[in-house]
Order: sequence, then C-alpha cells, then structure tokens
Amino acid sequence: MWQEFVSSFEEFQNSLIDQSPEIALGILMLIAFTFLGIFLRSVTQKRLSRRVEDRLLVNFIGRMIFLVFLICGITIFLNQIGLGKTASGLLAGAGVSAIILGFAFKDIGENFLAGFFLAFSRPFGTGDYIEVEGLTGIVKALNFRNTHIRTFEGKDIFIPNAMLIKNPLINYTRDGLLRHDFVIGIDYGNDILEARRLILKSIRADQRIEQGNDLEPFMLLEEFGTSTVNIRVFYWINSYNFTGQIARLKTEVMNSILLNLTENGFSLPADIVELKIYQEGKPIPVQLMKN
Repeated sequence: MWQEFVSSFEEFQNSLIDQSPEIALGILMLIAFTFLGIFLRSVTQKRLSRRVEDRLLVNFIGRMIFLVFLICGITIFLNQIGLGKTASGLLAGAGVSAIILGFAFKDIGENFLAGFFLAFSRPFGTGDYIEVEGLTGIVKALNFRNTHIRTFEGKDIFIPNAMLIKNPLINYTRDGLLRHDFVIGIDYGNDILEARRLILKSIRADQRIEQGNDLEPFMLLEEFGTSTVNIRVFYWINSYNFTGQIARLKTEVMNSILLNLTENGFSLPADIVELKIYQEGKPIPVQLMKN
C-alpha cells in the first residue's frame, strides 16, 4: 500500500513537472487579466467621470468591467492547467446554477439586481441627502449589495439595495431646493399686516434664502389660537449644503424675526390659562404666603 502511495505521488510529481509551463502560463494569464481589469476599470472611470456627473454610476460600471476580466482570467487559468472541461462545465451550468443559487441566496441576488437598477436609474448620487424607511443620511457609495450612507451623527448605515427599490425614497438634494416653514404667534392686539411686513423684510434681507420667480417667501394665517394669531412662514433654501448653513439657517431666521418684531413693539404672548371655580358665594381658595 505504501508503495502504491509513493508511486502515485511520483506520477503526480512528474505530471506537475511536465505541465509546469502550462501552469506558469495560466498563472501569468490570470495575473495579466487581473491587472488588465484593474487598468481598464481605472481608465473607464476617469473617462466616464468627465462626461457623467453621477459618481455612483461610474464606480458601478468600473466594478462590472473588473469582474468580467477576473472571470475570463480564471477560465483561462483552468484551461491551462488541464481543467478545461471543468471550466466549460461551470459556464454551461451557469444557467442552472443561477436558478439554484437564486433560491438559496434570494436576498443577495435581489440586492445585486437592485444595485444594478439603482446605478442606471440614478435616483440619487454621491453626496445627496436621502431618506428611506426613516433612515436619513448622505450617500457615500453604491455597492453591489448595499448603499452606504452617513448620518449627521456620524453613523455609517449600509442599506440593502432592494430596500431602496421597494420603498419610497426621498431625495432632499435632487434639485438643490427645499422649503422650510415655522409658526409664529402674534398678539391679538397687534397689527397683523405690519407684522407680516416685518417678517418678510427679515427673510428677504438674508442672502442665503432663495428668492425670485416662484421661490418668493410667503405666509399663511394658520389659526386663531387661545392667545395668539398663529402665522405660518414659508421660505425656500439651497439644500446642497445640509451639513453647513442649513443646519443653522432656520434658527438664525427665527431669531432675526423675533428680534425685529420685539424691537418694533410686537408682543409674542404665551398661552392664556382661564381658571374657573364653581363655588358661588364662597371665598376663593387662595392663600398669600408672607416671608
């Protein structure tokens, strides 16, 4: 038995030596195709980046090109080392394997196809601020299986691509415009028209607020509250810089309006509470404490 083992090992060693040129050539071809895929990926991404603004699509196409060359290199390597039938069997059985793997790895395949559609339909790009299923953040990368977003709190979230396809997706920076609003309460005794003029004056003085054509700030009478006339103020802003001025703009606008109104004699009262005591003829149960 030991002699048979030694004899088999010698035969394998001799065949390995005889096939060493083919094996070396196969390894060289695999390395060559790998580096060629990397090179073409880099060239394609550089050329596409000059014509296509969407960085996600450029990166996705680059990865696909590299994957194709890698598969070709592996196939040539298998042919060179005498496993050509194995390589042919792998390619011929790709259809059957795809069906089997499709059932076994349904979520992975679903996310891969979703990533393919996202890359070409382009509902968002790198740097866009999106929201899906309550998850919000800035898009960092689109991968084969998931999309990487980063929240304002510094959290990195990897959302499955299928989730972006199946659910409504909100893109806050698609056209660079976003409307903000807030409510301000004016005392019933004040001049509402004058308050409106002062509010619009404060908003129009801020150069960061978009104005012109259909982007003019406006106000609507919201409701008659218990102690104030509530006015809702609307204005448009540039939404490309979510992490910069937008995070502070609303606070600064509200503070500017507050200062302008108070300096011109307007009061912004709190809610008035009416206390009713249903005890006619009896003293009010209130005591004054003296230090």
